[in-house]
Amino acid sequence: MNAAKLKHLVTVDRLGSISAAAKSLNLTQSTVSRSVADIEQEIGFAVFERRARDVVATERGRPFVNRAARIISDLDQLSADAKQSREIGDTLIRVGVSPPSMQGLVNNAIKQLVFRHADFRIHLQAVLADGGARALRRGDIGVLVAPENVIKGDGAFSFERLGDLKTQLFTRKRHPLSLKKTVRKSEITDYPVVAPDRMSWHTDQLRTLYTSFGGDSARRMHIVEYFPLVADIVAGSDAIGVISEEYSASKTFMRRFSLLKIDFFKPLTIGFAVQKRWLPTPAVRAFSNCLKEFPPGV
Repeated sequence: MNAAKLKHLVTVDRLGSISAAAKSLNLTQSTVSRSVADIEQEIGFAVFERRARDVVATERGRPFVNRAARIISDLDQLSADAKQSREIGDTLIRVGVSPPSMQGLVNNAIKQLVFRHADFRIHLQAVLADGGARALRRGDIGVLVAPENVIKGDGAFSFERLGDLKTQLFTRKRHPLSLKKTVRKSEITDYPVVAPDRMSWHTDQLRTLYTSFGGDSARRMHIVEYFPLVADIVAGSDAIGVISEEYSASKTFMRRFSLLKIDFFKPLTIGFAVQKRWLPTPAVRAFSNCLKEFPPGV
């Protein structure tokens, strides 16, 4: 796909019209219009809806335009860095965290990277399990922090273990289950559970639990990735939440909540993966060292 045409398309989206984009790019309207038409013909669907005075991205076109904008931005940055005899990978690291609920667990490693290396820049994004591996394979991210089972068996990646993530179920104080000396799995299904991600190992375990006891997980589970909101929901209702052992050890948590006396989740091996075929850049090496020193919730 032609990068120049992609830039024309992104400019049309940013300015909202073909005429405005042509003026900005110092091109004729017909040239910009042809670029958009060529791309739409190549991908097989309309990127824009043409209106009387402007254009807007279609429902299918919006994700395409967004990714095209990232590609153009990366190309522009690469060109600027090349002129300064610097490779973009020397200072920029793109990190994906999967599942999204684990994003907060790499805070310490990221802070240390920023504090220790003022010239490095980090782009952090949360990714779903299947999307993280694809993003790493395409090069959209340089490092993927994830459970081993997300990456296991992919020969294109080099995976380094950081340790085991231990998670538990928790409730508000004085919840009926918090008063029990031991909790049975079947008793959990009597209450709604707030799962941390739409697609993750923890959520799969909870869905299996409901299915095992004849329940409907779709009707019994909330999906909330933002933990402060999870905490408020659990504190004000009979819902059950999921928390890492690291967070559950805090005094603030123990004042508000109780851990259920059940070993529901087995420890989950956490690590990070990089592409085997690429030599690690200085930024990737620095971040890897920070991860080893401050592993995610381990």
